[in-house]
Order: sequence, then C-alpha cells, then structure tokens
Amino acid sequence: MTAAASPTVTSLFEEFADGIYTLGYRLTGDRQLAEDVVQETFIKVMRSLSSYRGDGPIAAWLYRIGYREAIAVTRKRKDEPTEPDTMVYLADRSDDDVEREIVSRELAAVLDAAISSLTPPLRAAFVLRDVEGLSTVEVAAALDASESAVKMRLARAREALRVQLKEYL
Repeated sequence: MTAAASPTVTSLFEEFADGIYTLGYRLTGDRQLAEDVVQETFIKVMRSLSSYRGDGPIAAWLYRIGYREAIAVTRKRKDEPTEPDTMVYLADRSDDDVEREIVSRELAAVLDAAISSLTPPLRAAFVLRDVEGLSTVEVAAALDASESAVKMRLARAREALRVQLKEYL
C-alpha cells in the first residue's frame, strides 16, 4: 500500500461505521454499546492505521477490530436495566399503515431475537456475511478463522435461524 493510496480514518469511518455499528449492535444487543464499539474501533484504527501492512482486505481488518471491541464490551457489560423503546406516534396514519407498521416491528423484533440467540461466533459470521455482505474470505479474515470454519458457522447460524423462524417463512 503506497502513501498516496492509503485511506484516511475519515474515509474509513464514512465507509465502514454503519457496518461496524450493525456488527456491534448484533453482538451486544444494545444501541449505546454498539455506538461505543464504533467509537473504540475507530480510536484503535486512528492509532494503528499507519502500521497497517495491507496483508488483507482493509474491511476485514476493520471488522476484526470491531468484532474484538464488541466481544470486549460484552464481557465488561453489567446487567443494567435498559430503557424501553420510545413508542412512535401513529395517530395520523391510516389503519392499514398502522397495521403494517405494527406487523413490521413485530417481525423485526422476532428476527432480532432470533439473531441475538445465536452464539457470538455464529452471530458475527452471519452479520458480516449475510447482513454486511462481506465475502467468506473477508469474514474469515475479520474473525481470524479459516474459510471452512466460517462456512460451518454460517451453515449453523442459518439453520438455527431457519428453525426459529419457520412459522414466519
């Protein structure tokens, strides 16, 4: 990687912050903790970008840092009560719109619960591959695992989700 081709922390943040947030949220189950994961990830990126050797895809390097931060945050996490979600004011919507909104939220909650029930390694592989769209090679690099291990995790995650969500499929 040449100096001219080196990405900046700002450009990396703009490109990958949403994906790191999604990974953090899926692994921690908490929006505030996911924001902490993004912040800590990019603090580490800022400190170590100059030493990045370019051995693999930069996305894999970033997601590996994000994954490790999410695991660290999860380990430090104390069982604190979480704030209830704010209700959306639906009075100005038609009955059909309200019903669709409610069903959509219920399905999203069921999917979130199903994904949250996966073990962290399965959840990380699923989120990086099927939600964030990384290749199997990139997921393997991000999780510091072999491609075959990632494929096995994906198969297990997808099967577990299929079983949990069978009444919705």
